[in-house]
Amino acid sequence: MLALLATATVAAGAVAAAPVSAAPPAPVGPTVTRTDQPPTGYSVTFRYRAPADVQQVHIYGDWFYSRPENIQCQDCGDARPPAEWQPGDVAATPWHIQAMQKGPDGVWTFTTPLPAGTFRYAFTHDCTNELATGCTLHDDPANPWQIQPQYPGAPGAVRSTIYVPTSNKFPTYDTGYQAPVAKVGTLETRRYTSPLSTNPPGVHDIVVYLPHGYDPDREKPYPTLYLSHGGGDHSTAWTMQGVAHLILENAIKDRAVEPMVIVSTDFNGLPGGNEGYVNELRNNIFPFVEQNYHVSTRPQDRAFGGFSAGGSRAYTLMYNHTDLFGYHAAWSAGGPAATQAQIDRMKAVAGGIMIGTGLQDRLGNIAENSQRNAAALRAAGVELDEYNVPGVHTWHVWRPLLNHYLRDLAFRTTATGLDVETAPAGASPNIKVTATATVDAVSTSIAAPSGTVDFYAGDTYLGSAPVHKGVAQLKKTVHGELDAPVVAHYQGDKLFNGSQSAPVAAR
Repeated sequence: MLALLATATVAAGAVAAAPVSAAPPAPVGPTVTRTDQPPTGYSVTFRYRAPADVQQVHIYGDWFYSRPENIQCQDCGDARPPAEWQPGDVAATPWHIQAMQKGPDGVWTFTTPLPAGTFRYAFTHDCTNELATGCTLHDDPANPWQIQPQYPGAPGAVRSTIYVPTSNKFPTYDTGYQAPVAKVGTLETRRYTSPLSTNPPGVHDIVVYLPHGYDPDREKPYPTLYLSHGGGDHSTAWTMQGVAHLILENAIKDRAVEPMVIVSTDFNGLPGGNEGYVNELRNNIFPFVEQNYHVSTRPQDRAFGGFSAGGSRAYTLMYNHTDLFGYHAAWSAGGPAATQAQIDRMKAVAGGIMIGTGLQDRLGNIAENSQRNAAALRAAGVELDEYNVPGVHTWHVWRPLLNHYLRDLAFRTTATGLDVETAPAGASPNIKVTATATVDAVSTSIAAPSGTVDFYAGDTYLGSAPVHKGVAQLKKTVHGELDAPVVAHYQGDKLFNGSQSAPVAAR
């Protein structure tokens, strides 16, 4: 499995090879082993060669677990290691360091069972704090991030990841949508001119992912997914930790989404808070991306998603700047109460709105506040997709939220129109009804909506018709006059969500 991960990484961007003369040789990195043993059916062995003067090495990974009901405050989970994982557990802070053992070859090793999913880890040298507080976190030199932050003082992070598949014998979590794939695209770190940026001065960084098969010359431009990290992260976060590019490629492989370009932004070093970030998008990021890549310039072909501090920016966009994006997603962020003007703007969003959180996120009462805000918006008449998952304030929550956004909302909205004609059916009291529905994708798409349209006159079902090239037509003879306007209900398909026409009186 590690070889599969390495293949996916190399295919998504170049990785420099170590010099042939390098000594001592680097360890081979982590090894994922199917054990078919409880509790998870898989184990991972980590290897690390530390400097000779280091007396003790610990591994620090985001793989401690708790019963959901025991998480009553931030960092108050059970803190059980993976060897004690139980069905129904959620990954929950605090993370603890775990001691590694030094072998006769000088290599430190640690083996642990792990459930399915993507995990971050790092190593510490002579760290005496069980939570790694105040200790330097060292990357795995055999398994580093493919791309790194490009400016001085970039926030620190745990910069190695490993993926563990699901065991059929001991199922844990359904995380196949995060798995490495054979066909991946290209990751690029790009620097653009930014008069607003203070770090680096006058320029700023984004990470761009071009999907497998990206064609700069195709007839229709690509939609663009813009993502924001949270506090303490940067532009590499969504791909290197959130594996957004793999989540996208798995959805493409499943034919659940169309290819799109991902732009992962960085709000560090941008003055002005949320509004400063919005100005950066409008004035600097959009022009750079739209000039350098074959992407659409239409707002309905842009989607935004952000978590935590990035979720706060998502609220600012969906409340005050709905002209910039057709789709909005705020994750793990409480959000302020909306004014009537903001509610009216959200009702007019062309695509859709998603709000989601980890159900045990106690950081600032985010779980409670997010759900309360979603309920208030629905009560005010705002259509939104609320999707919450078990978990706290971690990537184990944000990856499934992104997966849901891609497969259930972003760039999937349709608009259904309807025309109804009637004519006498000979000398009988019957009439011939011809109902023609048009189903259009709101966003630019290389595919056309398919599936079926159901037609109703009030509560009376008239029949269904297949959608062909965006049109579904029903011809039906009915007894007497239609006693109510006709409505067309498009049922959706794998790429597009359903929609409903306005009621139309026969003519």
